[in-house]
Amino acid sequence: MRCIVGGNAVNGRAASTSQMGRFETELLATDENLAALSDLGSTWINRVHDRRSPRTIILDMDSSASPTYGEQEGTTYNGHFGCTCYHPSFVLNQFGDLEGSAPRPGTVQ
Repeated sequence: MRCIVGGNAVNGRAASTSQMGRFETELLATDENLAALSDLGSTWINRVHDRRSPRTIILDMDSSASPTYGEQEGTTYNGHFGCTCYHPSFVLNQFGDLEGSAPRPGTVQ
């Protein structure tokens, strides 16, 4: 985390695991922030398209199993993947850029 943040954080102290956990559950998990995070990928790619519009666009809809451990909210056992997971849907363009995503329960096939 220190390397990602960069600057003086590399040599200094970064947030502890418990501080990061509180940040994730108290700040990121608000309805407003979850909505903003859900739209982050499409907001970013829309800004790129505003600067340089593609002549054509090819969309690929796919999903991914994100295995979880413990009892995280919204996870379910998925028989196809053989694990307890989240199973989000993604829409990617021909360059591999994320156009949009949607969370789904782990049981969706």
